[in-house]
Amino acid sequence: MQVYTPPGIPPAEETTFPIELSENDRLVVRLRTYRKKIVDFAVMQETLVAGEWEQLARIDCCRGTVHRHLVSQSGETLLDHDLICDIPYGEKSWEVVDDSYEGALDEMEERWEDNLRRWRRGR
Repeated sequence: MQVYTPPGIPPAEETTFPIELSENDRLVVRLRTYRKKIVDFAVMQETLVAGEWEQLARIDCCRGTVHRHLVSQSGETLLDHDLICDIPYGEKSWEVVDDSYEGALDEMEERWEDNLRRWRRGR
């Protein structure tokens, strides 16, 4: 079975930028674009712990899917590749990834406090 793989860098371009949520919390967004479409992305939630940014949640693309990850403060995996959608192999793949980005960003912005609570509680 063939699995979606985004274009490499180059020809695609990659940018990373933060979105501040609070003094100690942020999202870090990584976008790979090609021909005016988002062909790969990751939206990562980080919290500041003892002066270091620690990742606790992420929505990203790999292995042909868009999916969620969530860990606890102790490092336990709470969600691992929790499926949001499949990325078809072939000509529709870029459109699926491009269309999935806004929903992923919205979800991470809406759920960041819940993610932080789950990270702290470990469930």
